[in-house]
Amino acid sequence: MKIFIITICNKKEKYETLFVEKYEKLIKNFFEIELININFKTEKINKNTYKKEYNKAISLLKPNSIMIALDESGKLCNSIEFSEKIKHWEESFSNLYFFIGGPDGLSKAILEKADQVISLSNLTFPHVLAKVILMEQIYRSKCIMNNHPYHRS
Repeated sequence: MKIFIITICNKKEKYETLFVEKYEKLIKNFFEIELININFKTEKINKNTYKKEYNKAISLLKPNSIMIALDESGKLCNSIEFSEKIKHWEESFSNLYFFIGGPDGLSKAILEKADQVISLSNLTFPHVLAKVILMEQIYRSKCIMNNHPYHRS
């Protein structure tokens, strides 16, 4: 399975690189992964909507894929439950897409199109932290599946 993490963002923070590269390297032991940042250059059409950018993001979806939106209103799960989801998706799909919104979150259109909406926490994070937390949880998921001591329960 190939994992795509699509982020709607306008700038890359210097401190992001260290963590993203660390988890990208670890994840590549298990999955092919591609990180896609889509800069928003248009004005908001409505609150929460960058129509052109979200259309571009949706156009990247390939056949036999599942689309997961990350949003604070989504379903919370713990690391074991998330690992079970990753295992199911790995067995069922060729491509897994995670969508992370920008400063105004994801558009209603993205949330409605998503196969599932999950939340990383009851807290709200900037997209940089959400990406790092997501990547760590993807890596942790494979460690859980492989009974690796990285995850201690």
